[in-house]
Amino acid sequence: MICPKCGANDDKVLDSRPTDDGFAVRRRRVCLVCGARFSTIEKIEGLKPMVVKKDGTKQLYDPDKILRSLDVACQKRGVSQQVKENICSDITHLVEERFNKEITSSEIGEFIMSRLMDIDRVSYVRFASVYKNFTDLDSYTAEINNFDVGSTASDAE
Repeated sequence: MICPKCGANDDKVLDSRPTDDGFAVRRRRVCLVCGARFSTIEKIEGLKPMVVKKDGTKQLYDPDKILRSLDVACQKRGVSQQVKENICSDITHLVEERFNKEITSSEIGEFIMSRLMDIDRVSYVRFASVYKNFTDLDSYTAEINNFDVGSTASDAE
């Protein structure tokens, strides 16, 4: 590994620990030339699945795109960054385990909505409005009327 401080390619691993629920290994290293300490994360390199869009086009699965959409949906809602990252991580693991070649954008969207429904109803409606392409107030009203009366999500009180 190349040292980020001096650029030397001579280091020693001090410590290794599993991270990301065992899907990665975090290694603490020390440069044998300058003594700088730094961390690296190793992940299994697999084939990234393709996402099949509604129009039939395909693009590489991008977890950052999911995180960005969660950031927009949950903006000013008190949903922690950790919760959003956990949703993104869960989706990534689901995609890699079940759909090693292709997954539809609809399947991803449905999974995100199911998670947001349990976490924050307003964030759910915000996400659904873009995902389901709401065009008028009746679309919002119909979606809200689908909520279970006895649910315990934070906004159902």
